[in-house]
Amino acid sequence: MSVPLPRSFEKLGLLLGCLVVGGAIAPMAGAEEEAAFYGRAEVGFHNQYNFRGFKAGDWAPSAAFDLVIPVRAQSGLAFNLGAWYVDPIDDSYNEVGIYAYSIASVADFQFRVGGIFFVFPSDDLVTGEFGAAVSYSLLDFVDLKLSWWSDVKGDGFWEDELRFGHYAEFSAEKSIELTNWLSVDLATGVSYGIDYYGSDGWNHAFATVDFPVAISETITLKPYVGGTLALEGLEDAGEDDQFLWGLRLAVGF
Repeated sequence: MSVPLPRSFEKLGLLLGCLVVGGAIAPMAGAEEEAAFYGRAEVGFHNQYNFRGFKAGDWAPSAAFDLVIPVRAQSGLAFNLGAWYVDPIDDSYNEVGIYAYSIASVADFQFRVGGIFFVFPSDDLVTGEFGAAVSYSLLDFVDLKLSWWSDVKGDGFWEDELRFGHYAEFSAEKSIELTNWLSVDLATGVSYGIDYYGSDGWNHAFATVDFPVAISETITLKPYVGGTLALEGLEDAGEDDQFLWGLRLAVGF
């Protein structure tokens, strides 16, 4: 099967250029005694864009950034800001996501409260979600996470009226360092939806395996494989099981 080429080489080229510049600047920023913030920028390519089990399109380039700003050194409080853009090649669908969270870390727990604002330029639609999550490091062996999201469906969605849906997800993650330049990141989980964009009931189960390759102290290549198993809610919404693969090039700063 031939893979179609991205619609805009200029955009992807510009993003890659920004990553290269960021990779050159990041070591200088890390030389300071204590960084005021830390974050990451990345570009990627995926065999499909899959959001919480829903398939939105095939052959999807993406770009994203994530920034964590501590409130005060050693306080355990921080703000997390970020955004992503994805534009599947075989479809007119495209999406911008912008998020903001407040983070509080207490012992082995981390609490997160915030929201996501979604823009769909090709469909001239906007929507949003707000929610909370708690994660726990179990015996420093595996990270457990439970999250809850409530979405707001505005004009242009089903029935053209304002209404809510809800989504809950439980996941477990484990990172294994094989060498000083290669790791394996494992993640698995299950989700439940209540009137969540046509899904009601157990939504989907999922598993992914990432293989982060450290190119330098700040640049990482992240190929991955994974899959989703459509459960009752997604099956009722017409979704199928999916096989996922792709890669991301990330710069930390």
